[in-house]
Amino acid sequence: FQVNFLKKPPVIIYNIFYEKYELELDLNITEVAPESPDGKRKVTGLKVIPEHGMQNQDFGATVLGRVSSDGASGKLVFVCRTLRRCINIRKKIIDDPLFIQQAVQFAPFGFQGPIPTQFGAVRSASGPAPVAEVVFQRHLDNSLSFAQNWHGYVKGFGDPNGNYWMGLEQLLAMTKDRNCKLIYEGVQINGKVLRATFKGFGLHGADENYKLVLGDQEPGGDLWRKLAARHNGMQFSTYDADNDRRQAGACTKDEGNNAGWWFNNCHYLNPNGLIPTSSHSNCWDYCSTFDANEKWVCIKSTKLSFSCS
Repeated sequence: FQVNFLKKPPVIIYNIFYEKYELELDLNITEVAPESPDGKRKVTGLKVIPEHGMQNQDFGATVLGRVSSDGASGKLVFVCRTLRRCINIRKKIIDDPLFIQQAVQFAPFGFQGPIPTQFGAVRSASGPAPVAEVVFQRHLDNSLSFAQNWHGYVKGFGDPNGNYWMGLEQLLAMTKDRNCKLIYEGVQINGKVLRATFKGFGLHGADENYKLVLGDQEPGGDLWRKLAARHNGMQFSTYDADNDRRQAGACTKDEGNNAGWWFNNCHYLNPNGLIPTSSHSNCWDYCSTFDANEKWVCIKSTKLSFSCS
């Protein structure tokens, strides 16, 4: 088997189940040897072998491999003691993508027919992509409610690989005192993908209810040019913590389906709202945004991420 890094950037997530930060790099696992008369081969696990005498403590994190159920893909995972350690490892990989390619070998194991088998150790033929993005929100469907209370939005909820909110506490820690950009990706009901990148992304502290800092949209974005100004400087609101600028009522209840967000009075972007099943004339009551043509559009899935230099 050959194990290669995909051309995707390393991603940091906060695993809310284990309360640990993890740096993940995607892998592709391909069978390259001829078929064997002893039976079909399948990879069920992946041992990570540090090269050149490097041990886990040299990375400052626990290094392990994870494999998908079909054995065709996997992840190289660094389980970090602190967020700073994950950030440092990511920076090292971004600065020199070949570093990680040369630093580890992979030893797949699994079955050849019914027989447990350790396959040969290999090194990836390529390095990962050099630019890192960190996903902090993913809204794919209504199977998980985003109508969470203040505590839920502060601490985070969901599955990093599915419907997910990282948590304001972790988001603040990962962007504080750094030069970051916010990256939006939304899929309309008709399948069209909207993308936009905003400069100067960050948060204020808990004492200011995690007030949003958001600069201008970069050229070529698919959202309205005045969207950032609408939400910049807004405090975060949930159904049990109304911090918006609406004088009568509350945005999270009136136009947000009880989901949390940095509402003004009320919004031009509502990624945590209820996912619509079809287009509506009143998209603003659902997961939606204001596009570059100054038109409300309903959104059936969203992803929010950030990258920092």
